[in-house]
Amino acid sequence: MPKKKITYKKTFEVVGKVEAFYTTGKIQFLKNGNSILCLCDGRLKRFDIDGGKTSDAVESFEGEEIISFLLADDDDTLVTATKNGFMRQWHLGTKVLEKGWKSGHIGVVNCMAFDSTTTLLATGGSDSTVKVWDIVRKYITHHLKGGKGVYSKVSILKLGSVYHVFGAADDYEIHVWDLNTSQHVTALTGHYSTITDFVFFKENSQMLSCSRDKVVMLWDLTALKLLKTIPVYETVESCFLIPENLSLTDVSFNSPDTYFMTAGDKGVLRVWSTQSGKCIYEQTDSSIVLSENSDYQGPLIIQATYIPSLEAIGVVTYEHNVILYSVENFAIKNQFVGYVDDVLSVKFTGHKEDKLVVATNSSQIKIFQLPTFNCQLLKGHNDIVLCVDVFPKHKEILVSGSKDNNVKVWFLDSDSPSLNSVYTGYGHTDSVTAVCCCRGKSRFFVSGSEDTTLKLWNVPESKPVVAVKLLLIPYKTVKAHDKLINAIDISDNDKFVASCSQDHTAKIWDNEELSLLGTLRGHKRGVWSVKFSPVDLAVVTSSGDETIRIWSLVDFSCLKTLQGHEASVLQVMFLTRGTQLLSSAADGNICLWDIMKSMSIKTLDDHKQRVWTLASSSSEEYFVSGGADSTVIVWKDTTETEKQAKLAEKDDYLLQEQELFNLVKQEKWAKALGLAISLDKPYQTYLIIEKILLQPDGKSLFEDVLHKMREDQRESLMRFSMEWITNSKRYYAGVLVMNFIYHSCDSEELLKMPNMSKYIQEALPYLDRHYKRVQRRCQDMQILKFLITQME
Repeated sequence: MPKKKITYKKTFEVVGKVEAFYTTGKIQFLKNGNSILCLCDGRLKRFDIDGGKTSDAVESFEGEEIISFLLADDDDTLVTATKNGFMRQWHLGTKVLEKGWKSGHIGVVNCMAFDSTTTLLATGGSDSTVKVWDIVRKYITHHLKGGKGVYSKVSILKLGSVYHVFGAADDYEIHVWDLNTSQHVTALTGHYSTITDFVFFKENSQMLSCSRDKVVMLWDLTALKLLKTIPVYETVESCFLIPENLSLTDVSFNSPDTYFMTAGDKGVLRVWSTQSGKCIYEQTDSSIVLSENSDYQGPLIIQATYIPSLEAIGVVTYEHNVILYSVENFAIKNQFVGYVDDVLSVKFTGHKEDKLVVATNSSQIKIFQLPTFNCQLLKGHNDIVLCVDVFPKHKEILVSGSKDNNVKVWFLDSDSPSLNSVYTGYGHTDSVTAVCCCRGKSRFFVSGSEDTTLKLWNVPESKPVVAVKLLLIPYKTVKAHDKLINAIDISDNDKFVASCSQDHTAKIWDNEELSLLGTLRGHKRGVWSVKFSPVDLAVVTSSGDETIRIWSLVDFSCLKTLQGHEASVLQVMFLTRGTQLLSSAADGNICLWDIMKSMSIKTLDDHKQRVWTLASSSSEEYFVSGGADSTVIVWKDTTETEKQAKLAEKDDYLLQEQELFNLVKQEKWAKALGLAISLDKPYQTYLIIEKILLQPDGKSLFEDVLHKMREDQRESLMRFSMEWITNSKRYYAGVLVMNFIYHSCDSEELLKMPNMSKYIQEALPYLDRHYKRVQRRCQDMQILKFLITQME
């Protein structure tokens, strides 16, 4: 059977990306539920829930950091406040800036609120003041004083016929102002810590306020007095009312009663009755928990809100995750990671390789579903997970290594949003820095550690029926290097193991006994990565000395050294049946290498910081990269696609060339000229114009053709004319085009045409030169005419 021809990879395109979209502050869901607005490193991001894509919600200005924002109920009117005290009003749909103004606050604007008509905007600052703005007429209406410290919450409410402003500051009081008189009406006292939220109900006659003092208070807004204090026994960050038409599993609602939900430091959602003041439901299987070694002291839930359009409860966790719970049974519908931190290791998994296993600066392993990037969390390690790998023949089995000195084996054949490990391997005395699974049908894997040892492990053939944590014991251990082990690889036939270390060496081992077969010496710094060739008796290594080396497995000599990276080469792997290499470096560049030519043929620079990890799908159609810029990028090999596209483009070009020839022959000048312009052929266009001008009454015919042309075609003709007027043999056609466009449009229309002012400015010297030459010719003709007359 003839071998399939090798197609060398040349081009890649980004088809998916996991990137940071949330790092701090409150988030806001659009009313239609398809997007989330979040703050990320001083920029306002928009995250698409269905597509999993992140984009800038509005334009960011250099040197400015957005501190707070608010989107109105119309999903279009957006206001942002920056750290330098500047506020802007945007149209979210078009990203158009409608207005900008100074906030007037001494310090930052911490919170904002619209009235029900989106006419008034209240801003609570860090300067103990609240300001009210008329965003329609564009002026400030009120400057309200009374509170002390930073405002955590403001709201505009209509009580009867009078608008009031409610504001909670660091003095733990809720201040009320009458907007008719601008007077401070009262301060509602009772809380003893920061007030985090308040909600209004019963036609704005009552209010619930929650605080970090572990109580929720019920207020009568008619008399402005406290009705009830409800102890909730946890720091509360958010509370919201349960809609009357909402039904929860195993919860019965009493129609006259009003129910609300709280979320805070315990990481669970709880439903309370305002009449009895008792908790009638508490979430039992929350996935929001602290790892054993975590020193985090704050609330586990930062924010919770009800999203009617999704029939879900949106929860923001302390780890910057956004979880959507079903309102029926509190099952997780979607889970998104707002900030993944450094991406240390990534692998394809799933029977269709439609999932990504990602290890970040976290004790939890993240599994992203492609292409939506909905996330599952794997919890079990007690410290940062440093490495992951998947068995190629058993895609549902995952192995991980962590700073907790353990390896864990996971079975991923479940769609549960949160999975637990099945086997735990003890034995290493320091961080497990590398793991590698065998390539065949066996179930052994190798681990390497900062304790400089290699260990061989075996995964039992069957998964335990009972959900218990089972122990794994290594069946072989060897001291492999003098410093920590960076990477491990196993050959395709499962007979050899390769390891590399910070001791500047890579080593080749026999798989069965972990006996040393050879040492690869030559790198001047630590060796970061090692991979076996899929077809040859060779391995490739990459190092902090900025080089890639290919080694023979016969005599362990260096066959080739590739140079081109300008920083430490952190990862390398073979592609295209061992004829190409893909490498990543500490400067964020990913390079594609031709091994035969010993040169880089393509550089991908989408990452902004070091790229720690690379992984390829089994078909090599896709590869994925992850780095210190908190980004995971999925790349697709588009070599064949682009090749076919170029062939199709060439065929179309030839057909259009033939069509152009036919149109000229048939003297269909308007269509011929339009086609020549669309093909971007200045010389062919000139020849067509020349043929038109040679026709009887050619000038008027040419003007008729120009009248029928679109504006973009006229702009292209102007661009061609700039080329023609530089040549004394072709300038006449260019002058005719410019003259027609100049006389057929007024000055405003001319300036609106793209690059028109530039064309006119550049054309003037040439036109002046041609004009003077024509004048000289006219003078010469007059002299010649005079001489002929004298001769007669």
